[in-house]
Amino acid sequence: MGRRMIRRATVMAGAATGTLVAAGALLVATAVPASAHVTLHSYEAQRGGADAVIQVRVPNEEDNATTTQVELDFPADAPIIGLYVEPVPGWQVQTTVSNLPKPVTTDDGTFTQYVSRVVWTGGNIPAGGFVDFNIDASHLPDVPTLELKALQTYSNGDIVRWIDPPAAQGQPDPPHPQPTLDLAPAPAGGDAASGTTATTAAAAPAPAAKGLATSGAVHSAKALSVAALVVGIVGLLAAAAALVRRRRPAA
Repeated sequence: MGRRMIRRATVMAGAATGTLVAAGALLVATAVPASAHVTLHSYEAQRGGADAVIQVRVPNEEDNATTTQVELDFPADAPIIGLYVEPVPGWQVQTTVSNLPKPVTTDDGTFTQYVSRVVWTGGNIPAGGFVDFNIDASHLPDVPTLELKALQTYSNGDIVRWIDPPAAQGQPDPPHPQPTLDLAPAPAGGDAASGTTATTAAAAPAPAAKGLATSGAVHSAKALSVAALVVGIVGLLAAAAALVRRRRPAA
Protein backbone atom coordinates (compact mmCIF):
# COMPACT_ATOMS: atom_id res chain seq x y z
CA MET A 1 0.00 0.00 0.00
CA GLY A 2 2.89 2.36 0.84
CA ARG A 3 4.51 1.82 -2.56
CA ARG A 4 1.23 2.55 -4.34
CA MET A 5 0.73 5.78 -2.41
CA ILE A 6 4.31 6.87 -3.14
CA ARG A 7 3.71 6.20 -6.83
CA ARG A 8 0.46 8.16 -6.77
CA ALA A 9 2.16 11.08 -5.03
CA THR A 10 4.89 11.03 -7.67
CA VAL A 11 2.33 11.18 -10.49
CA MET A 12 0.42 14.00 -8.83
CA ALA A 13 3.62 15.91 -8.16
CA GLY A 14 4.34 15.73 -11.87
CA ALA A 15 1.26 17.82 -12.65
CA ALA A 16 3.36 20.99 -12.84
CA THR A 17 5.71 19.33 -15.33
CA GLY A 18 2.68 18.02 -17.22
CA THR A 19 1.48 21.60 -17.54
CA LEU A 20 4.61 22.61 -19.41
CA VAL A 21 4.63 19.46 -21.54
CA ALA A 22 0.99 19.81 -22.54
CA ALA A 23 1.38 23.50 -23.31
CA GLY A 24 4.51 22.81 -25.35
CA ALA A 25 2.74 20.05 -27.25
CA LEU A 26 -0.07 22.40 -28.25
CA LEU A 27 2.31 25.17 -29.27
CA VAL A 28 5.00 23.32 -31.18
CA ALA A 29 3.37 20.06 -32.33
CA THR A 30 2.52 21.01 -35.87
CA ALA A 31 3.29 17.58 -37.32
CA VAL A 32 0.80 14.86 -36.40
CA PRO A 33 2.25 11.32 -36.12
CA ALA A 34 1.98 9.51 -39.46
CA SER A 35 -0.58 7.00 -38.16
CA ALA A 36 -2.77 9.72 -36.56
CA HIS A 37 -4.14 7.02 -34.27
CA VAL A 38 -4.76 7.05 -30.53
CA THR A 39 -1.76 5.15 -29.13
CA LEU A 40 -0.42 3.89 -25.79
CA HIS A 41 3.18 4.21 -24.61
CA SER A 42 5.09 3.05 -21.53
CA TYR A 43 8.71 2.26 -20.67
CA GLU A 44 7.96 0.23 -17.54
CA ALA A 45 4.76 -1.76 -18.14
CA GLN A 46 5.12 -5.49 -17.35
CA ARG A 47 2.68 -8.39 -17.33
CA GLY A 48 1.16 -8.66 -13.91
CA GLY A 49 3.49 -5.89 -12.84
CA ALA A 50 2.88 -2.95 -10.54
CA ASP A 51 3.45 0.79 -10.65
CA ALA A 52 3.54 1.74 -14.32
CA VAL A 53 2.69 5.03 -15.99
CA ILE A 54 0.91 4.69 -19.34
CA GLN A 55 0.82 7.59 -21.78
CA VAL A 56 -2.29 7.95 -23.94
CA ARG A 57 -1.38 10.01 -27.01
CA VAL A 58 -4.34 11.59 -28.80
CA PRO A 59 -3.61 13.40 -32.10
CA ASN A 60 -6.12 15.57 -33.98
CA GLU A 61 -6.66 14.20 -37.48
CA GLU A 62 -9.34 16.73 -38.51
CA ASP A 63 -8.45 19.83 -40.56
CA ASN A 64 -11.32 22.07 -39.48
CA ALA A 65 -12.29 20.86 -36.02
CA THR A 66 -10.76 20.48 -32.58
CA THR A 67 -10.92 17.46 -30.27
CA THR A 68 -13.12 18.33 -27.30
CA GLN A 69 -13.56 14.97 -25.55
CA VAL A 70 -11.57 11.76 -25.13
CA GLU A 71 -12.99 8.56 -23.65
CA LEU A 72 -10.94 5.52 -22.72
CA ASP A 73 -12.63 2.20 -21.89
CA PHE A 74 -10.92 -0.62 -19.98
CA PRO A 75 -11.79 -4.34 -20.30
CA ALA A 76 -13.22 -6.28 -17.36
CA ASP A 77 -11.50 -9.54 -18.34
CA ALA A 78 -8.04 -7.93 -18.12
CA PRO A 79 -8.56 -5.06 -15.67
CA ILE A 80 -6.10 -2.49 -14.38
CA ILE A 81 -6.26 -2.49 -10.60
CA GLY A 82 -5.59 0.78 -8.81
CA LEU A 83 -5.82 3.29 -11.67
CA TYR A 84 -5.06 6.97 -11.10
CA VAL A 85 -5.27 9.85 -13.59
CA GLU A 86 -2.76 12.68 -13.85
CA PRO A 87 -4.40 16.13 -14.12
CA VAL A 88 -4.04 17.84 -17.52
CA PRO A 89 -4.37 21.66 -17.57
CA GLY A 90 -7.61 22.80 -19.19
CA TRP A 91 -9.24 19.35 -19.01
CA GLN A 92 -11.68 17.86 -16.50
CA VAL A 93 -11.65 14.14 -15.84
CA GLN A 94 -14.44 11.78 -14.84
CA THR A 95 -13.98 8.11 -13.96
CA THR A 96 -16.51 5.26 -13.87
CA VAL A 97 -16.11 2.40 -11.38
CA SER A 98 -17.65 -0.99 -12.24
CA ASN A 99 -17.89 -4.41 -10.60
CA LEU A 100 -15.43 -7.10 -11.64
CA PRO A 101 -16.80 -10.42 -12.94
CA LYS A 102 -14.57 -12.09 -10.34
CA PRO A 103 -12.36 -10.67 -7.55
CA VAL A 104 -8.72 -9.89 -8.26
CA THR A 105 -6.09 -10.34 -5.55
CA THR A 106 -2.82 -8.35 -5.53
CA ASP A 107 -0.21 -7.43 -2.92
CA ASP A 108 -2.57 -4.64 -1.84
CA GLY A 109 -5.50 -6.97 -1.13
CA THR A 110 -8.57 -8.33 -2.92
CA PHE A 111 -10.56 -6.07 -5.23
CA THR A 112 -14.10 -6.46 -6.51
CA GLN A 113 -14.26 -3.21 -8.51
CA TYR A 114 -12.09 -1.41 -11.04
CA VAL A 115 -12.03 1.78 -13.13
CA SER A 116 -13.81 0.83 -16.34
CA ARG A 117 -13.91 4.26 -18.03
CA VAL A 118 -12.04 7.57 -18.01
CA VAL A 119 -13.42 10.63 -19.83
CA TRP A 120 -11.54 13.88 -20.39
CA THR A 121 -13.64 16.98 -21.32
CA GLY A 122 -13.42 20.76 -21.36
CA GLY A 123 -10.19 21.17 -23.30
CA ASN A 124 -9.38 21.12 -26.99
CA ILE A 125 -6.74 19.66 -29.26
CA PRO A 126 -6.22 21.87 -32.32
CA ALA A 127 -5.75 20.64 -35.87
CA GLY A 128 -2.20 19.37 -36.32
CA GLY A 129 -1.69 18.99 -32.56
CA PHE A 130 -1.84 16.27 -29.95
CA VAL A 131 -2.10 15.89 -26.18
CA ASP A 132 -0.69 13.19 -23.91
CA PHE A 133 -2.95 11.96 -21.10
CA ASN A 134 -1.16 9.99 -18.38
CA ILE A 135 -2.64 7.25 -16.20
CA ASP A 136 -0.93 5.38 -13.38
CA ALA A 137 -1.53 1.66 -12.88
CA SER A 138 -0.89 0.03 -9.52
CA HIS A 139 -1.30 -3.47 -10.98
CA LEU A 140 -1.42 -4.42 -14.67
CA PRO A 141 -3.11 -7.61 -15.92
CA ASP A 142 -1.04 -10.69 -16.72
CA VAL A 143 -1.59 -10.55 -20.48
CA PRO A 144 0.88 -10.10 -23.37
CA THR A 145 -1.00 -7.12 -24.80
CA LEU A 146 -3.21 -4.54 -23.13
CA GLU A 147 -6.13 -3.72 -25.45
CA LEU A 148 -8.31 -0.68 -24.74
CA LYS A 149 -11.01 1.19 -26.64
CA ALA A 150 -11.12 4.94 -27.24
CA LEU A 151 -13.72 7.41 -28.46
CA GLN A 152 -12.61 10.80 -29.79
CA THR A 153 -15.21 13.59 -30.10
CA TYR A 154 -14.67 16.65 -32.29
CA SER A 155 -16.11 20.16 -32.11
CA ASN A 156 -18.10 19.56 -35.31
CA GLY A 157 -19.91 16.60 -33.71
CA ASP A 158 -17.87 13.85 -35.37
CA ILE A 159 -17.02 10.86 -33.17
CA VAL A 160 -14.16 8.56 -34.11
CA ARG A 161 -14.37 5.15 -32.45
CA TRP A 162 -10.96 3.56 -32.03
CA ILE A 163 -12.34 0.07 -31.41
CA ASP A 164 -11.22 -2.11 -34.35
CA PRO A 165 -9.32 -5.25 -33.22
CA PRO A 166 -5.64 -5.37 -34.21
CA ALA A 167 -4.90 -6.78 -37.65
CA ALA A 168 -3.21 -10.15 -38.06
CA GLN A 169 0.52 -10.09 -38.66
CA GLY A 170 1.31 -9.03 -42.20
CA GLN A 171 -2.14 -7.53 -42.76
CA PRO A 172 -2.88 -3.78 -43.11
CA ASP A 173 -4.20 -1.91 -40.09
CA PRO A 174 -7.96 -1.45 -39.86
CA PRO A 175 -9.35 2.07 -40.34
CA HIS A 176 -9.67 2.79 -36.61
CA PRO A 177 -7.48 0.34 -34.62
CA GLN A 178 -7.98 0.22 -30.89
CA PRO A 179 -5.03 1.46 -28.82
CA THR A 180 -2.84 -1.41 -27.61
CA LEU A 181 0.27 -1.76 -25.47
CA ASP A 182 2.62 -4.75 -25.46
CA LEU A 183 3.51 -5.70 -21.88
CA ALA A 184 7.02 -6.92 -21.20
CA PRO A 185 7.39 -10.35 -19.57
CA ALA A 186 8.10 -10.31 -15.85
CA PRO A 187 11.76 -10.97 -14.90
CA ALA A 188 12.53 -14.70 -14.90
CA GLY A 189 14.06 -14.62 -11.43
CA GLY A 190 11.20 -12.70 -9.86
CA ASP A 191 13.01 -9.61 -8.59
CA ALA A 192 16.41 -8.01 -8.91
CA ALA A 193 17.53 -9.44 -5.57
CA SER A 194 17.04 -12.99 -6.85
CA GLY A 195 19.09 -12.21 -9.91
CA THR A 196 21.84 -10.74 -7.75
CA THR A 197 21.86 -13.85 -5.53
CA ALA A 198 22.08 -16.13 -8.55
CA THR A 199 24.97 -14.11 -9.96
CA THR A 200 26.80 -14.24 -6.65
CA ALA A 201 26.29 -18.01 -6.39
CA ALA A 202 27.61 -18.52 -9.90
CA ALA A 203 30.72 -16.54 -9.00
CA ALA A 204 31.32 -18.61 -5.83
CA PRO A 205 33.87 -21.01 -7.44
CA ALA A 206 36.18 -18.06 -8.07
CA PRO A 207 38.07 -18.36 -4.72
CA ALA A 208 38.73 -22.08 -5.36
CA ALA A 209 40.06 -21.29 -8.82
CA LYS A 210 42.25 -18.62 -7.32
CA GLY A 211 43.56 -21.14 -4.76
CA LEU A 212 44.43 -23.60 -7.50
CA ALA A 213 46.32 -20.92 -9.37
CA THR A 214 48.31 -20.04 -6.23
CA SER A 215 49.16 -23.70 -5.56
CA GLY A 216 50.36 -24.11 -9.14
CA ALA A 217 52.59 -21.08 -8.78
CA VAL A 218 54.19 -22.63 -5.65
CA HIS A 219 54.88 -25.91 -7.44
CA SER A 220 56.38 -24.01 -10.38
CA ALA A 221 58.66 -22.12 -8.02
CA LYS A 222 59.82 -25.37 -6.40
CA ALA A 223 60.53 -26.92 -9.79
CA LEU A 224 62.64 -23.94 -10.79
CA SER A 225 64.63 -24.19 -7.56
CA VAL A 226 65.41 -27.87 -8.15
CA ALA A 227 66.42 -27.17 -11.73
CA ALA A 228 68.74 -24.41 -10.58
CA LEU A 229 70.32 -26.74 -8.01
CA VAL A 230 70.93 -29.43 -10.64
CA VAL A 231 72.52 -26.91 -12.99
CA GLY A 232 74.77 -25.72 -10.17
CA ILE A 233 75.93 -29.25 -9.34
CA VAL A 234 76.67 -30.02 -12.99
CA GLY A 235 78.67 -26.83 -13.26
CA LEU A 236 80.62 -27.65 -10.12
CA LEU A 237 81.49 -31.14 -11.40
CA ALA A 238 82.62 -29.71 -14.73
CA ALA A 239 84.89 -27.24 -12.95
CA ALA A 240 86.40 -29.99 -10.80
CA ALA A 241 87.11 -32.15 -13.83
CA ALA A 242 88.85 -29.26 -15.58
CA LEU A 243 91.04 -28.65 -12.51
CA VAL A 244 92.10 -32.32 -12.37
CA ARG A 245 93.11 -32.29 -16.04
CA ARG A 246 95.14 -29.13 -15.52
CA ARG A 247 97.17 -30.68 -12.64
CA ARG A 248 97.77 -34.01 -14.48
CA PRO A 249 101.53 -34.14 -15.66
CA ALA A 250 102.15 -34.02 -19.34
CA ALA A 251 103.03 -37.36 -20.98
